[in-house]
Amino acid sequence: MSMQTDFYLDRERSQIGQKVDSMPAAVVSVTSTGPAPIPFGALVVFDDTDPFLCKLPVPDSPLDKPLGITLRQFHCQSYEAKSSIAAMRKGRVWINAEKVDAPGDGVYIKFLADGSAIFSGSKADTTPLKGAIFLDKTEGGKVPIEVDFFGGLS
Repeated sequence: MSMQTDFYLDRERSQIGQKVDSMPAAVVSVTSTGPAPIPFGALVVFDDTDPFLCKLPVPDSPLDKPLGITLRQFHCQSYEAKSSIAAMRKGRVWINAEKVDAPGDGVYIKFLADGSAIFSGSKADTTPLKGAIFLDKTEGGKVPIEVDFFGGLS
């Protein structure tokens, strides 16, 4: 029988799609409608056909009512097509983003030439993600955001 006597100090403390802290969060279960896997830490939007279905945003997706950010699961590398997804509607989560200047900056979505979406702190050629702010700055990479996608009554 052996006992662990050393611990790795350089292990990553956070992973994309992981909750930032233990504060209460609102997480919903939805099913993806797309043909491709959905990565952790990605924005998903409502599918127009059913409130319990979701999809990745595309350039013409309305982003004024986002569904949530996909949360990391330990039993898989991403969410498979047409599988059940845990999506954070309110709380703090780690994502991957382009450069962010300061905590409190708004979160923007930038669509790439292939139609995929990435998070950005830049207002240029992006779409604002209502209900989301950055909690830290980055030159590009992992950064925590706070989301509240419940919105209000209009």
